[in-house]
Amino acid sequence: MNLGQSLFAIGALVLLSLNIMSVNTRILQTDDVALDSKIGVLGTSIGTSTIEDASKLAFDENTKDDGVSKLDQLTQNLGAEVPGVLDDFDDYNGYVQKDTVFTIPFTAVCKVNYINTNAPDVSTNNRTWHKKLTIRISTPFSRDTLEMSTIYSYWYFR
Repeated sequence: MNLGQSLFAIGALVLLSLNIMSVNTRILQTDDVALDSKIGVLGTSIGTSTIEDASKLAFDENTKDDGVSKLDQLTQNLGAEVPGVLDDFDDYNGYVQKDTVFTIPFTAVCKVNYINTNAPDVSTNNRTWHKKLTIRISTPFSRDTLEMSTIYSYWYFR
């Protein structure tokens, strides 16, 4: 084998090595995307379950047993009246839920605010007939934090 054939063979091996490394990189990127998608689905499931649990409860501590017709009859302070007891929608304010699904730890942090109907993304300190629950779900295995929210309105008919 002469020098030209040796250089040609070395060049071919270098090209083959670069091609193999490129394919391996793409496979690893595909695995990362698939893992992020699975984590996203699990996080969405946790958030949806929390929203469903909160939405089953009374709108306010003062609406559990009887209806109210004035805004000043609603509670001003949002959060659990008794620590650890979630018996109305705004008790989820400050609630932290830790779950482990398929060995992946998730942390869901809840925030409840009164909102103005003209600007539902802006919370207000005034009592209104609408509360917004926002849940931020994170895990150390994903660089993204999932955020979900729902608006719960109070309707009372006599």
